[in-house]
Amino acid sequence: MVRGEKIFSIESAPFRGVRSLLSPGFLIKLIKGFIQAARCLKAERPDAVVGFGGYFSFPVVFIAKVMGLRALVHEQNVIPGLANNFLSRWVDGTALSFAETKDYLPGRRRLRVTGNPIRTSIETDCREEALVRFGFNDKKKTILILGGSQGAESINFFFLDALKFFGEPLIGRIQALHLCGRMSPQAALEKYREFGITACAFSFFDRMDLAYGAADLAVGRAGATFLAEISAKQIPAVLIPYPFGSGHQLLNAQVFSASHRAVVTTQKELNPEKLAEQVKELLMEVESKRGVGVSQIKGAERPSRNSREALADFILETANL
Repeated sequence: MVRGEKIFSIESAPFRGVRSLLSPGFLIKLIKGFIQAARCLKAERPDAVVGFGGYFSFPVVFIAKVMGLRALVHEQNVIPGLANNFLSRWVDGTALSFAETKDYLPGRRRLRVTGNPIRTSIETDCREEALVRFGFNDKKKTILILGGSQGAESINFFFLDALKFFGEPLIGRIQALHLCGRMSPQAALEKYREFGITACAFSFFDRMDLAYGAADLAVGRAGATFLAEISAKQIPAVLIPYPFGSGHQLLNAQVFSASHRAVVTTQKELNPEKLAEQVKELLMEVESKRGVGVSQIKGAERPSRNSREALADFILETANL
């Protein structure tokens, strides 16, 4: 918790289409959220209200505009979520992670590409500290596997099954940092030992600055924060978008890969042998220093400063501060 920060609990409920409007439970929670938000905003009188998407932000941002307060929303993904799509019609500004999101918000005012803000620590150069922390060899390339987030468990099995297709001499040139979530870290480590690969495995790891600091290549889903973090660190990646929901991760990955070194494969198309080939391809590029990180594609609209500063300035402008 930040010093001086206050936390308020505001009720809300996910919108499931027309049936939500016919649901007494949904309407009661939404009305309670409106009342709670109104009381909170009346007591605090903020200069600006900022929403970061999701149904939980809807009551506060909506009531802020009803009360005549300045408000802004930030959209992480290429395809806006339902809450931001609706609220962007009424708020005083909409911050975007991707320029392509403008195509999904026609006629909205004050759209600005700020990027997706990430923690300062992620951008810090801590490779030496990271390699020591994990006991890794600085002459080997580190693969970061992110199978710990919700919906990413299958990546654990795909990657471990792919090891048998790596072969020599690749096996001797790599080490693995595996965030495996609900999979047993010991089970993952046993698999790496079987192939003679140095590895660290964690169910949960909170020093992501060290994880990215050690990484030369990443394998993971295509959530907006993950993409922002590997972009900041210029880490090439194999992206396997979450196959369910609205399909927003697939579009995130496709847009991201147009201006960053990333290979995109749907989970339906993926198999262990194909994943091994993709990892080999990117590692060869890393070792030869070709095509690593952000490309030099012309005309891509990007914030000129880091995303934290760009978003903070937009918020202050919106609040007329």
